[in-house]
Amino acid sequence: MAISVFAVTALAYWDEQRESAAALDDFAQEQATLAASVASGLASRLATEPDAPVQNLLAGARRLERPNALVVLVAPPAGGLVASDGRPVEAPALAEAIRAGRSTVRLSRSAAAPLGLPERTALAGISHAEARDRSWGIAVVASAERERDRERWARARLVLAALVAAGLVVGFGGYALRRQRAKLELERELAVAEVERERDARLARLSRAATMLTLASGVAHEISTPLGVISGRAEQLLERAGEDERARRAAQAILEQAQRVKDVIQGLLDLARGGGPALQEVAPRSVVDAAVALVAHRFEKAGVRLAARVPDDLAPVRCDPTLLEHALVNLLLNACDACARGGAVEVTAALERGSLTFAVEDDGEGIAQVNAARAAEPFFTTKPRGRGTGLGLAVVSEIAKCHRGSFSIEPGSPRGTRARIRLPVAEGAP
Repeated sequence: MAISVFAVTALAYWDEQRESAAALDDFAQEQATLAASVASGLASRLATEPDAPVQNLLAGARRLERPNALVVLVAPPAGGLVASDGRPVEAPALAEAIRAGRSTVRLSRSAAAPLGLPERTALAGISHAEARDRSWGIAVVASAERERDRERWARARLVLAALVAAGLVVGFGGYALRRQRAKLELERELAVAEVERERDARLARLSRAATMLTLASGVAHEISTPLGVISGRAEQLLERAGEDERARRAAQAILEQAQRVKDVIQGLLDLARGGGPALQEVAPRSVVDAAVALVAHRFEKAGVRLAARVPDDLAPVRCDPTLLEHALVNLLLNACDACARGGAVEVTAALERGSLTFAVEDDGEGIAQVNAARAAEPFFTTKPRGRGTGLGLAVVSEIAKCHRGSFSIEPGSPRGTRARIRLPVAEGAP
């Protein structure tokens, strides 16, 4: 900003100096025109009165003179300078300019004073009168006092204008900087407030999660008793079934699912307490098939088609089968809920960039990008009240993380939702 003001001021000063020099040149040319006019009159007088005194020859020229402003001088052929009243004048610089045949000359302050002019710069216009093969030099010398005064006032106005402009620029610049500073300060305060809000929300979620963990531990403890009763009754039914194969299969299914509930609860509680999953090498197809078998009846009831596409030759994955099945079950149930009757859901497993990716994709109503970014947050749900707790995808995300993997969810194309669990393949797998 200061550089801009300085540059503009320097440019204006340069332009003012150029205009001032041009004005002085014009003023000098005016004196040269007057000198030519005086020379013409002098030549006419010399033609009729060649021996008349100088003061007589320049009688008409004296009417041009103004005290302290303009004088007329003549340089006779004999040499020297003479004023219009006949007195000799010492002006070496002017005499040299006349001899050199110049048309104008600029006289310094010290050279102007002996001519009866103010000690200011003076400009002389020079001409010559020819008579009887003899040359008379004529000089009209005028003080540039008024031109210099105008120049000085013009420079003063320039400086004043520059100061005013600088003041305006600094003033408006300072105002703009203050507004910018205030804006940045407000943005900083808003950013700090947003960080604090997010931190408070995170702390609130952690507090709720801790409360839910405590509650879940209590629920798990309470569930263990009825699970034990269910398992005991199922064992009794199995013993009494005898040769009834249908009854034996039903009792065995009850025992397996009761054990599964117990394993899932125990695995989730271990994760919540900071423990690790019980890893083993498992074929991806077996995990997907087990999850599909658990939710098949829900899809049949909802009228939604379920397809699984998993190659048999996929490398095994090190995981806790129960927890990974539970994660896939959560994703499949969410996809089923998102589809209308007649919709379709597909679960796949594939090797992508060194990771084994389980994907569940539906053709339902889809998920907004802003909701997809928060889908794995505990207690966040877009389902109506009473149809979701907001913990399903949070559990899926934690299961993926504890397996050194990741979970993502995004809108499908052209519609629907795509959820992925990426896990590392087992070491030494092709």
